[in-house]
Amino acid sequence: MCCNIYSLFDTANAFLGDFIARHPIRHIFASVCFLIVLSLQLINMDIEYDIRASFSPLNSKSMREASIYKEFFNLSTSPQRAFMLFKAKDGGTMLRETHLREVLQLDSELDSTLSLRDGKTGMRGCDPLCNLNRPFHLIAQNLINNSSSSSSFLKLDHPFSYYFGSPLFVGSNLFGVVTDKHDISTKNIDKNQNSKNSQIYVRTIILWYFSRADTKQNIKQLRNVTLNLFEESQRGKRFKYVQFQIFGDEIANREMIRGAIQATILMSIGLLLLLIFVSFVVYQKMSNLVKIPAIGLIVLISILCPLLSTVAAFGFSTWLGNRIYTLMCVTPFLIAGVGVDDAFIMLQSWQQHRDIKSLKQRLSKVLVHIGPSITITSLTNTTAFGIGYFTPAPTMSLFCLCTSIGVLVDYILTFTLLAPVLVLLSTHFPTTKQTSTLLPPQQPENNEKPLIALIPQQLPLNPQTCSKAFQYAKFIHSTRGRFSAFLLAIILYIVGTSGVLRFKSTFEPSKAFPSDSPLAHSLDSVGDVFDEFFPLCILVNRPPNLTDPEEYSSFNKMVAELEGLPESWGPNRTLLFLRPYEEFDKKNTHFWQSLGLGPKGKYKFSLDNLPFFMNSIGNPPTVKYEKNGNGSIQLKSFQFSIVNKGMTEWWNRAVMEEKVRIILEKYEKNFNASMYDADSPVLNMLLTVKIDLIGSIAVTVVCMVLICSLFIAHPAGVCVIGICISSICFTLVGTLSWCGADLDPITMVDVLLATGFSVDYTAHIAHQYYTKQGSSIERIAQSLDEMCPPMLQAGISTALCMVPLVFLPTYAIVAFAKTIFVVVSIGLLHGLFFLPVLLCALPESKTEKTIKLRNSTKMSPKSSKMLFNSKEPNTNNGILIIGEREEI
Repeated sequence: MCCNIYSLFDTANAFLGDFIARHPIRHIFASVCFLIVLSLQLINMDIEYDIRASFSPLNSKSMREASIYKEFFNLSTSPQRAFMLFKAKDGGTMLRETHLREVLQLDSELDSTLSLRDGKTGMRGCDPLCNLNRPFHLIAQNLINNSSSSSSFLKLDHPFSYYFGSPLFVGSNLFGVVTDKHDISTKNIDKNQNSKNSQIYVRTIILWYFSRADTKQNIKQLRNVTLNLFEESQRGKRFKYVQFQIFGDEIANREMIRGAIQATILMSIGLLLLLIFVSFVVYQKMSNLVKIPAIGLIVLISILCPLLSTVAAFGFSTWLGNRIYTLMCVTPFLIAGVGVDDAFIMLQSWQQHRDIKSLKQRLSKVLVHIGPSITITSLTNTTAFGIGYFTPAPTMSLFCLCTSIGVLVDYILTFTLLAPVLVLLSTHFPTTKQTSTLLPPQQPENNEKPLIALIPQQLPLNPQTCSKAFQYAKFIHSTRGRFSAFLLAIILYIVGTSGVLRFKSTFEPSKAFPSDSPLAHSLDSVGDVFDEFFPLCILVNRPPNLTDPEEYSSFNKMVAELEGLPESWGPNRTLLFLRPYEEFDKKNTHFWQSLGLGPKGKYKFSLDNLPFFMNSIGNPPTVKYEKNGNGSIQLKSFQFSIVNKGMTEWWNRAVMEEKVRIILEKYEKNFNASMYDADSPVLNMLLTVKIDLIGSIAVTVVCMVLICSLFIAHPAGVCVIGICISSICFTLVGTLSWCGADLDPITMVDVLLATGFSVDYTAHIAHQYYTKQGSSIERIAQSLDEMCPPMLQAGISTALCMVPLVFLPTYAIVAFAKTIFVVVSIGLLHGLFFLPVLLCALPESKTEKTIKLRNSTKMSPKSSKMLFNSKEPNTNNGILIIGEREEI
């Protein structure tokens, strides 16, 4: 049954070659029309520049949390962020009048831009969170006006100061604070400048900004002002006393685009290197077959096939309604590096069958010879990238989708564009040494061979080449070769295992833009802030009945569990309005009771004073309430924040937020509370990336093995391929860890694409090995002689495209380039050494023994050996292909 399937596939390839050779121009025309249809939607291409949107999964818990957050603050889209950090140039405290004035000047400039009202909605760009920095404004104005850290109005402390006797949380604006007098004296502070404010030392001031992103005007305003300030911060000449850094979503987007442009420029150099290499290879293969102008056209088509496939893939993806992300700039060059592999294999086979004068028969034999190999690799690459489409991060998902489509289209163009071009050029531009005809020589009708008889036989080998392949095959088959493979495998697995064990899950936005960007230094400074202060927003959509002691106690229990987390600072820094309000309500009740006007008895919690209290603190948008018809106050929803520490590492943030979710889910029926962090979509992926990676690799390897089993009839050979693919993936992951990669969504996608590439270095040799006869040494020698050159050329061409990327300081793209280099190296090692050793070590099947015995009766050992050294050409080199075994 299996033989019938493989014979049917050979028949189909033979028929396809015959059909293409008869109608080459029609196939070229059809290919052009096919590409045009797929590419038409490019006019509607929408490029996504938002770095957060690039890494935010569309369907996740974090997206649900974001929807609740937007509904709470009446937002149609997620807001954009910006923050500025200020430090004294002399290293002294920031609470000096000259320094505070410069900070307020820059704050006023940014705040005035964000406070502009939209012409249509009438809302300010910063609504509803325009007063995020109000605590700093109060203490700064007081210090400037009173020139003292303590006055009748303000008692300065950290994390809470007291303004008119009320607690004022300044822990969100002041960092690197020292309140001990002895420690202050050790700081580098000008005594004259600090004499008036010597009770507290502040190293850093950070100001936070919020901007609506529901209109283009708001986005443009934030982009312009933050980019201008970003440029000024690099010059460092804006202020005399203060140096500042600024971070914003629009700045990150601009830097990510800059990294993509740098990558495109460098990969264009890689494409030029690829063009030179392809020209050299094609000239080497085709110089004796076609004239020089035709060689140039073959080189052009070999490069254009993958590039046009990329254009078609982008167009088809746009037709599906997807956006194009900036990190996908590597897609054309990746497909170019991979796509020329099929061209190398086709040209190698075309050269090997050059003695066949009939181009129709030659193309049929070429397609039967290489059809299974390039079909296996193309299908496996398409499948591997297709599995990568299910990666949560949109930019990685769409990158995999476009690459998968591009590889598939390139596979089609290899048959419908490159093959007919070869036929036409061989017909019209043959060399004087090579004369070809499109149609076979006329034969008597009764002797005309059926189409299936066009299945090619092997051509004679160059004696020197054959001798080298045979000597290498003997080494592989020897005990010394097997021991060398075993020893090398042990070394690889030690390196791989140690690398896998040291892998850590983490991610940072800086991985998406160049590391030499000044923005990276800003993120380092922000990391220091997050180590001391990281607020986590909690939204309570079903507030407790505060007059019910049991329900209020249950709510306080939930808050206490959140404050009890190891990452939390505890209740002394929790920003929950109910606590100061309860104190206010108690004092108010006791005051009226002292006058004999209030309710007598034990204090009972009441919301009657809530409107007055909220008005006194500026009616923040974080508390929503309404007055009922009977005059009572009903709390509708509110937001509070748990302040955490040690959140510089994103993995720590991810773990902490998952703990918070577990607590909130426990009380979901009671209070319907949810958390919000603008970066939580990425943080969610960190928690599952290890399991996702293992699962994706397992599914991909299984798919690779199943595809190989369709073209390789020997179960043992398929198992060997599966072992090699798994080995490549394992050692790849470990090696990437030693190369500085982290376990993140970027690495996961890189490993998935490498899994697809790993088949390229295993399937070719295995397929050729099982389509030949003779001893295992003879078969492996013939297989290596045929497939080793195109495999090496494919590896070199793929690596050449990536070489310039090592000079690019963008983690995401450099990690991609490292993956290519590692998988090419490990893949070639497995394909040209480990795989042949395993194949030769397998016991022969009964069928192989029978055929070998039958051949031995027809051929003496001496004549068999001569086939590998004879200078006289023969039609099959003593090695018959499947079609010949069945006497087709």
